Amino acid sequence: MNSFYKEWELKDLGLKKLGKGVLISKKAVIYNADQIELGDHVRIDDFCILSGKITMGSFIHIGVCTRLSGSRGGLIMKDFSGVSYNSTVIASSDDYSGEYLTNPTVPMKYRKTYPKKVVFEKHSLVASHCMVLAGVTLGEGCAIGAMSLVMKDVDSWSIYAGVPAKKIKERKKNLLELEKQFREELLTSNYVQSF
Repeated sequence: MNSFYKEWELKDLGLKKLGKGVLISKKAVIYNADQIELGDHVRIDDFCILSGKITMGSFIHIGVCTRLSGSRGGLIMKDFSGVSYNSTVIASSDDYSGEYLTNPTVPMKYRKTYPKKVVFEKHSLVASHCMVLAGVTLGEGCAIGAMSLVMKDVDSWSIYAGVPAKKIKERKKNLLELEKQFREELLTSNYVQSF
């Protein structure tokens, strides 16, 4: 049984931009669809929640039970980036100092929020059960280990893990050559997703 929306159903979601070959589970929840842009060959699995200002490039996978909150700060995910199962990315936070009220049931004049853009550069990956906080940029080719908390920018081509996430080693760049080969193949064939 295929739980993904059909192409015509995707168009009815009201997304700001919809690329080709996009797969979104019918069990995913999308708020503010008019602020969400999806490139080609994006896959969003069951029980994901997407809200706010989100821009995704191409060849991106969002794993089961992932929560992406672009809020007003915005979330940008560039080509070949991804988030694994049950992770959360937040591009805004309330002020918890006690000087303001919090939560969306309270009018904004009593609250203070911090919307800050989150950026996933090309080939950046987040493993399962992670949290990425507002204002963070994940450098090109970085990888975040499972159950990590990312509170600050992450270097390119590095592997981070822990709470808070710390650099543990360098990541190989072999996948850049694979990307080049793949893109050349795309130009000479009719690519069909094999999910």
